Amino acid sequence: MTILSTKHIQELETACQELSKEDQVRHVGVINSLGNLVAGGFKKGITPLLDDGNMDMLYMQMQLDFKMRKELDDLLGSVDYIASRRTKTLVISVPIGENLVLITAEPGADDKSIIKKAEELFDEITISTI
Repeated sequence: MTILSTKHIQELETACQELSKEDQVRHVGVINSLGNLVAGGFKKGITPLLDDGNMDMLYMQMQLDFKMRKELDDLLGSVDYIASRRTKTLVISVPIGENLVLITAEPGADDKSIIKKAEELFDEITISTI
């Protein structure tokens, strides 16, 4: 497991805040390999669709889904992102090392532009493995 330094957490927090400025984005957070939120959160003024317990479950579910998909990396290549469009929300996860950037947005949001912006912001952050 990679241990994030205070510097890395601050860089991740800054990137989360920057991506949160996108119009239809509701939540941007970084989830560590254990499924815990380490940076980011909901945009100010947004009412979450899930309570805290269900958000924690979503974080763990997204990390588990990502780990299961990694099993086929040798055959299919690595995962660039995972996106699911639901009736009430768009959910996107973008890997950054062992961590995931979890983004939720309004259901009609342009997933490709959000993913592109996330990759631009988070690809600049290098997290070394300890």
